[in-house]
Amino acid sequence: MKKIISTLFKISVSAILLIYLFRKIDIKDVLQNMQGMYIPYILIGMGLYILGQVVCAYRWKLLSEILDFQYRLKEFVILYFAGLFFSLFLPTAVGGDVGKCYFLARRDGKILPAIVSVLADRGTGLVVIVLLSGISLYLYGWTHIPQQITLGILIANILLIIALIAPFFIGKYLSMLGRPAALSLTFWKNPSSLVKAIAISFVFHMMIIMIHILIGLSLNLNIPWRYYFFLIPLVVTISMLPISLAGLGIREGAYVYFLSLIGIPQTEAMTFAFGWLFIVMVSSLLGGLSLFSSTVKRKGLAGLTVRQDT
Repeated sequence: MKKIISTLFKISVSAILLIYLFRKIDIKDVLQNMQGMYIPYILIGMGLYILGQVVCAYRWKLLSEILDFQYRLKEFVILYFAGLFFSLFLPTAVGGDVGKCYFLARRDGKILPAIVSVLADRGTGLVVIVLLSGISLYLYGWTHIPQQITLGILIANILLIIALIAPFFIGKYLSMLGRPAALSLTFWKNPSSLVKAIAISFVFHMMIIMIHILIGLSLNLNIPWRYYFFLIPLVVTISMLPISLAGLGIREGAYVYFLSLIGIPQTEAMTFAFGWLFIVMVSSLLGGLSLFSSTVKRKGLAGLTVRQDT
């Protein structure tokens, strides 16, 4: 019952936010702007997004191997696209992670390690998001960003540095908090793999920034390239808040607000947001359906098990 109420609440939040935005912005103008997009840039963006998911699957494989999930990259790619596909329909932008945990743990019953691996995969992405937001203060300039946001970014970077360093010194005390903490500390016992996973996350988020630049170019918007380093981390972080359906509404509102800070009109900003949503949805459907049809559908969902390397 609580889950039903929570889901209905998130649907309501998304609906209210979208209604509010479209009371201020004419949807017809947004659709007209979308028709004027330079399609080749959008297609390149889709290709980059799909490639980015393969990069993330490799990152997840690297982290999962530390927890003794010795499976082939192909299987992790399948599971990653499965999670991406489910995230289109599940609450919050991280809803698909539930599906990834389920399928990864399905064979050996290692539920907690599967959960920790997915959280670690998300965590390395969050590390890069925070770092990129800090870099944006240097690239774009402190005076152009609202003081409250600047302060929040600085605090987040300080806390991040502490969180990354602390386990090396107080790991034995943190392990006393329980098995989830002990499993998480396994990553700090393999620092080279952890650093590699963070580096892969950096590559992925640079691809995401490039996709947004392509969206801006397709709409002929005058957005300084440095501003994307500020825009993307904040929008991604806000989209992950568990208060809307798959981030819908809150994400679009974030795009409209942050783009307004550099003088982008609301209609163009909403078109920009819909451009990103279009790329995510189409890429997720194409990637998910193609992989499901070639693997899951052929074997049957009940037979989806990952095979060990030989």
